[in-house]
Formats: sequence, C-alpha cells, structure tokens
Amino acid sequence: MTRKKNALFVFTLGMLCAFAPMCTDMYLPSLPNVMEFYNTTASLSQSSLTASFLGLALGQLIIGPLSDTYGRLGPMLISLILFTITSLLCAIAPTISLFILFRVLQGMSAAGGIVLTRSIACDLYKEHELTSFMAFLMSINSIAPVLAPLVGALFISFAPWQIVFYVLTAWGVLMFLSTKLYVKESHPVEKRDKTVLSALSRMKTDIFNLKFMLSVLSLSFVMAGFFSYLVATPFVFQKIYNFTPIEFSFTFAFVSICITVVAAFTGRLSRRVGVVKSVFIAFYLLLISGALVIVEAIVKPDNFIYVLLTLAVYCSMMGLTQTAGFGVVMSLKKGGSGAASGIFGVMYFALGSLLSPIVGVLGEKSMLPLGLNMFICAILAYVLLKIALKIRN
Repeated sequence: MTRKKNALFVFTLGMLCAFAPMCTDMYLPSLPNVMEFYNTTASLSQSSLTASFLGLALGQLIIGPLSDTYGRLGPMLISLILFTITSLLCAIAPTISLFILFRVLQGMSAAGGIVLTRSIACDLYKEHELTSFMAFLMSINSIAPVLAPLVGALFISFAPWQIVFYVLTAWGVLMFLSTKLYVKESHPVEKRDKTVLSALSRMKTDIFNLKFMLSVLSLSFVMAGFFSYLVATPFVFQKIYNFTPIEFSFTFAFVSICITVVAAFTGRLSRRVGVVKSVFIAFYLLLISGALVIVEAIVKPDNFIYVLLTLAVYCSMMGLTQTAGFGVVMSLKKGGSGAASGIFGVMYFALGSLLSPIVGVLGEKSMLPLGLNMFICAILAYVLLKIALKIRN
C-alpha cells in the first residue's frame, strides 16, 4: 500500500469510526426544535437521541459476529447503504413515534462503521500499537464532534431541522464510495469462523469471561456518563444559560477539541506509565469533575464558564478511556475481535440508552440529575475495573 493510499485508508477509518458523533452531535442543537415541531415534551424529544444510542448498541451486537464469519468489508458496505436509507426516512418522518423508530434503525446501521473499524484495528495491531492506533483514529474522528454541532446549528439557523438528516444521507453516500475505494479486507478467509453460529459460540465464551465483562462494564459506565452530557447539555446551555443553537455548538466544539487533545497524548502516556495506569488517571479526573457538576447544579453559578470547564474535564477523559481502555478490554478477550468489539459496543451504548434519559427527570432547567449520573457512573467504572483486574485468569 502506497503512502497516499495508506493515509486515505486511515482517514476513512477515522471517519467511519465517527458515525456515533455524526448521528448524535449534528442533531443536538435541533433537539428543542424537534420538541416544538412534534409538539411533544423535552423528555420525549431526548428519547429520539436515546433511540439512536439503542440502535448503535443493537447493531454492534449483530454486525460484530457477522464480520467474524463474512469478513469486515462486506458488512461495512451493507451497513452504509442502510444508513443512507434510514437517514432519509428520519428526514421525512411525519410523527415523533416514527421518527424515534427510524432513529433506532439509523443507529443500528451506523453501528457497522464503529464496530468494524475497531475490529479492523484489532486485525492489524496489538497491545501498545493498538492503543496508539486507536488514539490516532480518535484524533481524526474527533473532527466530527467539533464540526457536527457547528454545521447542524448553521443549517437549522436558516432551514428546518430536517436538513440535518438530508446531510447525513449525503454523508452515507460519501462514506460508501470512500470505503469501496480505500478500505481493504483485513480478516482473511482462513481466520474466519465457518458459520455465524460458531462466531456466536465464541462470543458466548467472552460473555462468560468475567474478567472481560467487568472491564467492558467499567468502560460502559464511563460512556453512560458521557451520553448523559450529550443528552443534557443542549438544555443546560440553551434553556438555563439562554444560548442560541450556534452559541451552544461552540461550547460543544470546545469540549470536543479537549477530547481530541487528550486522545493525541494517550499513546505517549500509555508508553510512559502503562495502559492500565493511564485509565485510572482518567477515572480520578472523572470522579473529581463529576462531583463538581453536582456542586454547580446546587450553587447554580451565573457564569456558564465554570460549568463548561468542568464538563470539558469530564468529557476529555473519553479520549483516554476509550483508547487505552479499549486496549485493556481487548487484551482480556478469548473469542473473535468482531464479537468482542460487538459486546463492548452494545454494552456502552445500551447503558447510555438506559441511563441518559434520567437527566431530564427534573425538567429542562435542572443540572442535578446530570451531575449525579456522571458522578455515580465514574464511581462504578472505577470499582468495576479494580475488581476485574484482581480476578486471576
């Protein structure tokens, strides 16, 4: 592979791995608009985001084992076709119920980009190389969380919110063409499971692998705290601090840049202090910043900057936990990379789907559920990984 083709291959993988932020972050500024358009509640409007998380979880559980049997490239291309179709359906959904249904289906198809990118990385790299490559991918795909809310806010400032999903439709077409041109099969026939049933059987091995599952659950709680941030912040900044959608998108971009910066240094940090210690450094910062969000929810500072900086610290740890942490998790697997990556994906998106709606229980102008969610998730993440690493193989 030439240097140019290799660069295009890595860039395409980075963009494929960015399907989660593309499905959620571009849509975030329009959550209040969706609530008004369908004449529904803030909680039900937020459920359309939760529906996407649920779809992203279920899709990874299905696509991961399929890729262990049929390879990575075929399932990736089919996922991209389905993503394009379901994005268009979201744009034309006549009711909130159908819109939520289409968001689930869109999430399921988008899951292919996420789970298969991780599986390709596991096919090609191991240990510190895997951590470094995942950090590099995160640095690339962090462009999406920076630009997506800005683009979404810009579009809805002069067009109906549905334009976001027309843009995602075009994005699906673009990624299909890029994948077809630059991504090659990484899982050779001789290494594949002979049937889907055998892939599922190997997945069962990891489901009953307590050490693996506890580490997956640990990182899943980290992501659940992050999903709470995704669901709550449009209302925190637009309803409590009266930001416009474009002003809110700049705060979101700032947090995304912080994630990118931390991810860029993850490889170097893990080589210096070790992968496991890097993850626990992130956990300590999650605990501190999560506690501060609770304090801010009670004190209610007039200046938004305190809230923004605290959220930036919490969220920037995703750049560390989801790169170094992913390396820890995959080192504990016993089955195929696709199945293990699928388990990892379904757990953290499922937990995000279940826990993120809690942030709206006290209404659109309370940050307390957000702070409690983030702090408790950080505690559980820390405890579960500690237990997992003490279990003998």
